[in-house]
Amino acid sequence: MRKFNPDMMVLARERKGWTQSALGKLVDLTQATISRYEAGIVEPIPEHLDRIATKLERPAGFFYLDEHLYGASSMFHRKRKSLSVKDERRIHAQVNELRIRASILLREAEIHSRAKFHRLEIGKDGPEGVARQLRQIWQLPNGPVRSVVGSIERAGGIVFCCPFGSDKIDGISQWPLDCDRAPPVFFVRDDAPGDRQRWTLAHELGHVVMHHMPTDDPEKDADRFAAEFLLPAREIQPELDRLSLQKVAALKCYWKVSMAAIIWQAHSLGTINEYQYRYFMSQMSMRGYRKCEPAPIPTEEPQLFDAIMEVHRRSHGRSASHLADLLQMHEHQFREEYWRGMSGLRIAM
Repeated sequence: MRKFNPDMMVLARERKGWTQSALGKLVDLTQATISRYEAGIVEPIPEHLDRIATKLERPAGFFYLDEHLYGASSMFHRKRKSLSVKDERRIHAQVNELRIRASILLREAEIHSRAKFHRLEIGKDGPEGVARQLRQIWQLPNGPVRSVVGSIERAGGIVFCCPFGSDKIDGISQWPLDCDRAPPVFFVRDDAPGDRQRWTLAHELGHVVMHHMPTDDPEKDADRFAAEFLLPAREIQPELDRLSLQKVAALKCYWKVSMAAIIWQAHSLGTINEYQYRYFMSQMSMRGYRKCEPAPIPTEEPQLFDAIMEVHRRSHGRSASHLADLLQMHEHQFREEYWRGMSGLRIAM
């Protein structure tokens, strides 16, 4: 017998950006009643659930999905401190829902990856050592990572690019510790330049493989991981001699990371001192490069989500109606979001 899942009511409400009071007014219920339903103290009576489902634009079966919401313990994101609590909750709901959908579709498609994700320990070589270890595990060749998205997907991770509705957040990742069947899922801001998306994904990759155990400064750890993953010290250091902005721009085209990231790595490796670092960053600001760098890097388009959809559509012969029911979506919403050949990277709000 299916069991009512209060987490799904929380998700659907926060996905709309509504408070409990706002939802209560729309369905002619008190905030206290909505609170009791979401806390799992009581199960909604059918009449109430029908009204709630209608306003939240969900089939009633959505509230019986056997899924969980995950927050800070399994969710990491590059954000600015000015992101409001309301926006953060809405974005968390969006991320949780996309993760749930991707997990269901991947599980039902029975797709298996050759490479795997691993939870790795930060040893004496720090986050840099973890980055080198993962490159070795994934058998990445020397030089630039050809495609960060492709590397993640080949290991079974899923990447989405989302219009978060805020420029105060660049990326989010989730890999629940208590659910081995769930793939790591990554989200990047859809209007970020290609070099920033690559750095954001590498930063989030560092989080999911390293931060199954807490550390003193996880954001700095993730940046150190990203720098070594994208700009391996042994390879990049000889190229940082006699650095100039012109040379940095040329290195950007080869390594496919931002000029700012190359300057940051040069400072981290001691190739330039603090004074030189500040000078370079000042020159970047004067030229407007901090907001818009020259030599733009193309964005990387994911393929895995589209491949999962094709397996369902062609290999298993599943209709839009069948898949909408599987995900507990209204069929017209499913068709709008997933049945028009959309790239797996482009997911609407």
